[in-house]
Amino acid sequence: MTGSSGSAAEPGPYRPPFTAHHTAAKTEFEPNAVMVKFKPKATSSARKAAVAKVGATAEDSVTSNVVKITGGLPAPELLKKVKADPTVELASLNYKRHIAAAPNDEYYTTDQRTYLNTVRVPQAWDLSRTTGNQIVAVLDTGVDAGHPDLAGHLVPGYNAVSSTRPNPVDDNGHGTMMLGIIAASANNSIGVAGVGWNVKAMPVKVLDANGEGYDADIAEGIDWAVTHGAKVINLSLGGDTDNVVLHDAVKRAVAKGVVVVAAAGNDGNNVVQFPASYPEVLAVAATNAGGALTHFSSYGDWVDIAAPGWDILSTGVRSMTPSGYEPYWYCTGTSCSAPIVAGVAALVKNKRPSLTAAQVAQRLKALSRDAGPRGTDPYYGAGILDAYAALGGKWTTDFPVVAPDGNDQPERALHLMTTFAATQISTEGEVDWYKWTATTSDKLRVTVQGNEFNCSYSSNMGPRVDVYDSNLRSLGHAATPYPTTPIDPDTGCPEPAWLTATVDVTMTTSPIFIAVRNDNGSRDTRRYNLTVSPEGSGGATTGIDYPVQDVQPADSSTAAAVTVRPSVTFARAVVADSVSASTVRLVNGKTGSTVGGTVAYDAATRQAVITPNAPLLDNAPYRIVVTGVHEADGSGLAPFSSVFATADTAPMPVGTFDASGAYLAANLSWKVPAMADLDQVIVRRNAGSQVPTLTSGTLVYAGTAAAVKATGLAQGTTYTFAAWVKDRSGKVSPAAVTRLLGMKSGISTTPTLITYGGSITLRGSTLRIDNKAYAGLAVNVYVRPKNVSTFKLLAAPKSSSTGTVAVAHQPAVSSVYMLTFPGNADLMGTRTADITVQVTPTISATLSPATIRLGQATKFSGYVAPAHYGKPVYLQQYANKTWKSIASVKLSTSGAYAFGIKPAIRGQIAYRVWLPADADHTQAFTANKILTIS
Repeated sequence: MTGSSGSAAEPGPYRPPFTAHHTAAKTEFEPNAVMVKFKPKATSSARKAAVAKVGATAEDSVTSNVVKITGGLPAPELLKKVKADPTVELASLNYKRHIAAAPNDEYYTTDQRTYLNTVRVPQAWDLSRTTGNQIVAVLDTGVDAGHPDLAGHLVPGYNAVSSTRPNPVDDNGHGTMMLGIIAASANNSIGVAGVGWNVKAMPVKVLDANGEGYDADIAEGIDWAVTHGAKVINLSLGGDTDNVVLHDAVKRAVAKGVVVVAAAGNDGNNVVQFPASYPEVLAVAATNAGGALTHFSSYGDWVDIAAPGWDILSTGVRSMTPSGYEPYWYCTGTSCSAPIVAGVAALVKNKRPSLTAAQVAQRLKALSRDAGPRGTDPYYGAGILDAYAALGGKWTTDFPVVAPDGNDQPERALHLMTTFAATQISTEGEVDWYKWTATTSDKLRVTVQGNEFNCSYSSNMGPRVDVYDSNLRSLGHAATPYPTTPIDPDTGCPEPAWLTATVDVTMTTSPIFIAVRNDNGSRDTRRYNLTVSPEGSGGATTGIDYPVQDVQPADSSTAAAVTVRPSVTFARAVVADSVSASTVRLVNGKTGSTVGGTVAYDAATRQAVITPNAPLLDNAPYRIVVTGVHEADGSGLAPFSSVFATADTAPMPVGTFDASGAYLAANLSWKVPAMADLDQVIVRRNAGSQVPTLTSGTLVYAGTAAAVKATGLAQGTTYTFAAWVKDRSGKVSPAAVTRLLGMKSGISTTPTLITYGGSITLRGSTLRIDNKAYAGLAVNVYVRPKNVSTFKLLAAPKSSSTGTVAVAHQPAVSSVYMLTFPGNADLMGTRTADITVQVTPTISATLSPATIRLGQATKFSGYVAPAHYGKPVYLQQYANKTWKSIASVKLSTSGAYAFGIKPAIRGQIAYRVWLPADADHTQAFTANKILTIS
């Protein structure tokens, strides 16, 4: 890589001579060692016997999850013997992995902010600035633990590479960079800001000073990190060989809720990388700050997500930083992309701790921003990380895609009128097709020259050319993905070079077809040159026969109608019976689920047409997939796929928008139309009959649900509601409207004061606010004792043709009544004011005898109904124009009372008994009784 050198007078970041450039892949493993996982039930003695039987020694305790054993045999032979032992569950060669990045850097306010904005990390910090107790383990080359920008953010780590040096000291520099990307102190006025802002990170050394390490150490590091509390693991390392034992360690970690993130690799091709391609792992590709795939980023269906991996700012090992530079290094590669995703995964896991590892990974993918070919693709996976959306923020627009250039398939190949053409690869994975009609020579040389391949550019073209005959049989193939020039020791990059792919072919038919691609999958805004000349020698290396002549809609098109019937026209005759809904499919471009439909094949035109069962979603990605079709000679047709997206049209309105009235509220429901780009459903209301607009009335709801309860409404008011569907591009559906008419109600009774045992008739009415009556409305009459707060349903009569109801009731206590109409699909609910009916107890009175002589006594007695057991009643005497209580007794269980009276004077005296009011009844008096004393 090339970059600024800094100076002693003004120290700056250091750009080490590391590179993410692809080098020739080679599988490496420890020569005399293998990794072993014993069966859980194997005893310690049986395990030791198994090791001894193959003449080996165990480096680790045989009770560990993974044991590395070393012997005198070559590793492949040792592996065969170990696998044959009945105590062994899994065994593998101890493969070597390599770091997947090259460091580079700049301070936050200059260029760190630029690439962090690509994944909306600054906005995410507004939602969360800590990973809490979600420890992030970085399995790498270790750490410079004394780096001032990592102070306070490291938890004790581990050295799996050396048993004699327990501390994970970074002797390479790669690990310190990975940790800094995640955990460098934010807002501390120095250096850089880590993605996690406030993180606890765990350095685990699994790679040596050369940035290399064996799977036994990596598996050991995974187990150690999980055991010591890691919740996210970052693996910025990889290789192209599978290892079942390493995979098992990854599965154990994920089963315990740990999110495992890995770099996709820097090979710039589709060679499968491990551990990135394990299904439990979140594999991260690299982009530049603008969201464009880098030429070095490995690609394939196993890539899950993408993040910036070009000139990423991070911490560097102080002792390894040359004089005149600050200990901050530039980092380029998918290694630098992975920790950005790992840091965000920790933020998400801290905010939503109940999520499983798989759910965290799915959330990051589902809320990513689409980039490159629409939908899930081999280059960006689900899309580019969106940290803000992952933490609960509002989504933003997808990254744009360049429109098709019109020569995406042989049917639309550009007919070369001269021997020269110049254009560009403008979309990841794009294929440019050309047609050449021969005139004089049957031997041709086809050459594609890319622009200068330069490591200072994040995307470069590695030209690839394929030549086919008129039936699209391969005539020749050539590719030059990367320069073979010497490596510049100062930058770690190949020297700039003009890359050329040349193929000589012998024409067997005319015309011929030429397909031009970028072999590393990226796009390049610079033009390439295609030339055809009659100087070929023939005899080229052939590639794979191309399977189709045409596909509709065009590959990477973005404006297909939702009613489209996709079609595939095969290049050659195929077996008709092999064309079916299972071999020619339309799938959802994001989820991969098959879109239901039928497939019709016309052998005369070689065209298969897919008719979906229902219109497609608008602004949605789809993929046409052909697998399992056979050519007429019985050979298998090469698999084929093509992507397209439907046009972004205004959404359909909500379906079945309905409102149900309630008292001071309304229950609203609707059906959200099927769509791929729903932003929100917006519901607004107006008091009255005028339909609200998007900018008028009162907002009721904005979200993605299918129902809401509108509260805070007024009684006796008509409400009009409108609902709109808004998509992510801001397009809005027509309004769906529903209305609830205002209602009013009343209740009365005569009398409002009765004696115990008496009855009342409650009369109520429910009318529309313009006095229109509805017969048969179900209304509810409620009652509660005066001293109780909860109403109970008394009756549920239906209204008459005049809107009235009548209900008879015999209250035992003073009671409160009210009438409600709960509302229905057309009418608002309503409720009357409360009315109270007082109940007075009855008190009987007997004075016997009523005439006595002075000095004699008489009895004043009776009963209270209902019986107020234990309540006092008072004997009152009338004197001086005033009733005065002179005695009291408590009522018996039957409500009986009795007073003895013995007057001290002659004459006539009036007496009565008084029961004071309580919460249930009003006060009551007996009739006045006159006692004559002679």
